[in-house]
Amino acid sequence: MLLDKLYKELGRNWAFFSRALSLARSEGEPRYAPALAVAEASPCPMRGRLLAEDLELETFARALRDRVKYAVLLGLFEEAKADELTRRAIKGDAGALRALLRVGRDLKSVDITPILPKLREEFELARRAAGKVFITAARGVIREAAAYVKYAEVYPYAGAGVERGGYVFYVVAGVGEDHVYLFRVGRPRERVMRTASIEADVAAAAFAKRREKIHVYVPGSGIFSTLRDAVDPTPKFKAFLSGECRPGPYCRACRYKDRCPCMSPDTVAPGHRGP
Repeated sequence: MLLDKLYKELGRNWAFFSRALSLARSEGEPRYAPALAVAEASPCPMRGRLLAEDLELETFARALRDRVKYAVLLGLFEEAKADELTRRAIKGDAGALRALLRVGRDLKSVDITPILPKLREEFELARRAAGKVFITAARGVIREAAAYVKYAEVYPYAGAGVERGGYVFYVVAGVGEDHVYLFRVGRPRERVMRTASIEADVAAAAFAKRREKIHVYVPGSGIFSTLRDAVDPTPKFKAFLSGECRPGPYCRACRYKDRCPCMSPDTVAPGHRGP
């Protein structure tokens, strides 16, 4: 599928997806935020909002690719027609882009159940194609992707979102019979697990599952896992949507300190001392 190829080379097709996002917003579609932004909003809602701004295009691009792909796999839309709309949209045809945005837009997570075996097969093929992966020789995003292919459990991996307050909180997870599965890479283990737990809560809500299985791969240390009941993420959504400033000692190390309104004396809440 052409749109899938464009997404896999997102860096080269940034302008196309940016136009798609602008059109979607002008037509009243909600904003898109990754589940990670909800997790980051737990200590500081403003940090979560700023992260969501940075990752909105990437999140929207994934959601658009997913919903068109799922509609095609479900037989609800012809792949040839989707490719034709994509080709015309690339050339600047606003009508074609508008039509592409409508494909699969109303699909819910429960609707994709028939294609879960196909999505599982895709992951298995990716694992076999990867061959021997040298995790320790890789760095950053490449290492995370390599670790995912090599160490993540085999599941059908799918994307879905929860809509709240004008946002779609989007997450990609493995979909089990009664649980969702998340695999994350990083350190320290406690921080990564804490963040992943909130992301898993969003995933469980998106896929209507009651349990969460989380694996955290810590390079050089191994894989740590937990299986737990899902927690209602509504309070986390509310925190994110509040955009509240919560100044604290962590502000000094925040990646957004140079553009965060919380750093202004006018926005520091009473009783808090800014950095």
